[in-house]
Amino acid sequence: MNKIKSFFKLVRWTNLLMTALMMCLTYYCLLMPLAVSDVMGVMPAPPAFGLLLISVVFIVAGGYVINDLYDTNIDAVNKPERLLVTTIFSEKEAKIFYFILTFIGVVAALISSILVSKTKFVTLFALLVLLACILYSYSSIYKKRLLVGNVIVSLSVAFAMFLPWLFEMIYLSSNVLILSAIKTLMLYILRFVLIYTAFAFVTTLIREIVKDAEDCAGDAVTHCRTIPIVYGIEKTKTILYLLIALLLLLLFAYEYIIFRLELYVASAIIMLVAFLSVFLIVKIYKAKEKSDFHMASNIAKSMMFIGLLSILFLI
Repeated sequence: MNKIKSFFKLVRWTNLLMTALMMCLTYYCLLMPLAVSDVMGVMPAPPAFGLLLISVVFIVAGGYVINDLYDTNIDAVNKPERLLVTTIFSEKEAKIFYFILTFIGVVAALISSILVSKTKFVTLFALLVLLACILYSYSSIYKKRLLVGNVIVSLSVAFAMFLPWLFEMIYLSSNVLILSAIKTLMLYILRFVLIYTAFAFVTTLIREIVKDAEDCAGDAVTHCRTIPIVYGIEKTKTILYLLIALLLLLLFAYEYIIFRLELYVASAIIMLVAFLSVFLIVKIYKAKEKSDFHMASNIAKSMMFIGLLSILFLI
């Protein structure tokens, strides 16, 4: 039982739920106007998206496992109480988990791609295989490089947000008549998808840099070139202030759009996220200890979750 519980911790099951939530909200909420349109066959068969969801979740789970495998020295310093590889699981077991999870993800990606675009399945399948390769490269090569690792993680999260819309477009590309009938609606939906994709990218980037500040000790021991190590904590805080200011600009611009559309509940949620952004600035400004940055990281994660919930009130 202890190993089962530890396995779920290893694959970061809460983060996997967040990934699944992002994809489902985009597909079932933002793309919902397509489902209720008068155009027949506008959405692919439900198993196609279900397999896409499974594919992304398993590929990302494999990414977390390989990340922990490469991070054993860092985690031994930063989070010794949460070190799973070498304490609960051997390195061999971690490698087996990675290959099984990634294999299931890639197979699900192949089947989903064939279901959604038949002979033209290569594009979607290639993107998902690329995701698996990028996550492996992040852990083995890019994590220790200045800013590159942060951007890769942020782009991967943003990709999960954008993927359902892209999935639908790949499906429609094989149905030219249907695509021409709903082209205007797809472009309208794209505006919202891009806003939430940008939101996911910026909030994740903020959180990744905050986590680097939290994990400074272990990263320094293993010669990682993170922003806090290269530029110091004070300059890192300045970078975070600028990113949060950028996030606030995005939130206020979006607030203007949805308020004019009279989507008042969604508007209130976005204002709450803006308030939490200001609160995050204060927390970062006062942060001195590892625990302070851990709290700031949790605030950033909560901001993302709360912001995503606003999608429910756009219908």
